[in-house]
Amino acid sequence: MKKLLLLIGLAAFGMNASAQNESAWNVHVGWNLASENIKGGGVNLSTDSHSQFQVGFSYSLPLSQNMPLYLSAGLDFTGRGGQTKVDGVKASDNLYYLQLPVTVGWHFDLSEWVSIRPEVGVWYAAGLFSNSKVGGEAIKDESGDNYDFFSEYTDGDGKMKALKTSDFGLRFGVDVALKEHYSIGLGYDLGLMNINKDMFDSSVKVRNGVFYIRAGYNF
Repeated sequence: MKKLLLLIGLAAFGMNASAQNESAWNVHVGWNLASENIKGGGVNLSTDSHSQFQVGFSYSLPLSQNMPLYLSAGLDFTGRGGQTKVDGVKASDNLYYLQLPVTVGWHFDLSEWVSIRPEVGVWYAAGLFSNSKVGGEAIKDESGDNYDFFSEYTDGDGKMKALKTSDFGLRFGVDVALKEHYSIGLGYDLGLMNINKDMFDSSVKVRNGVFYIRAGYNF
């Protein structure tokens, strides 16, 4: 009897997994709460959280026909950075990246209409452009354009770039799918790469961190 119940349970699990194991596209938009961690050379600072945004898409495909295990990859346009206050004056930097996340997730079906989908993975981000503001005013370079941390500048020491263009890290997140097509989710992108190039002394390490909330549509 116990073996029969076990077989029935496994069959039901397999049917549920098979019914849900379909590839899908997702488009999403979200709100980022970004910060920077600056450490080394006598400096130990975490910037205040800075509001940014993200917009992108992803594609998910099943890794197993018997388990609701999925591999997802996508492309996001996402904002990062941080802000601080010095003598009551707010200074902020806005870093904009094209990000490629790759994650593995599991789909837990709570009902016919609700599914919880935790995921973990990695991401790579390429810096596109940036700007910085002090007291609400954009910082300009010698040519009068907005100062870009990702661009090379020439000074007495030769060519310099404030921040590295590349970034890399880990992603931890969870989405809730509603009626299969709608989703809301939250997560955290932990930067592992030191993005400091010439902004600070070489002993100083700068890493990005982003908490995000997003809404999407699956099709």
